[in-house]
Amino acid sequence: MAIWKNADTGSSEKMSCNDPGKHASKTYFLLHLNIMIFSFTGIFSKFAADSISARGLLSPWSLLWGFLILANCAVYAIFWQQNLKRFPVNVAYAHSAVYNIWSLIWAVLIFSETINRGNIIGTFLIIAGILLIRGE
Repeated sequence: MAIWKNADTGSSEKMSCNDPGKHASKTYFLLHLNIMIFSFTGIFSKFAADSISARGLLSPWSLLWGFLILANCAVYAIFWQQNLKRFPVNVAYAHSAVYNIWSLIWAVLIFSETINRGNIIGTFLIIAGILLIRGE
């Protein structure tokens, strides 16, 4: 139970936070899908930076990458609001740390970067934190 302040009366009321309910697996999947989609912003940003360096700010490719960044953020924002209807903010926000894991995956798969021991330890700490919050 959480305590919320009633906007009309100013009094504090006990209300239950939205619970993922009986479809928890699907709800968590959609939350993580939303976070994965948002992680594409990092990919688009890297391509945009490379395009701006090579072709200039107003080149068609640079503008395309910039548009994809903005469109991706808009899609993310819409679905993030839907996720906040299903999860308490502290749970949804804790899960948003998965963004870092997706960034590592894209760095390896798309940009052929290498990961180091610190990246792996950090990833495990993120997962442990999510499990800790979810276990509340």
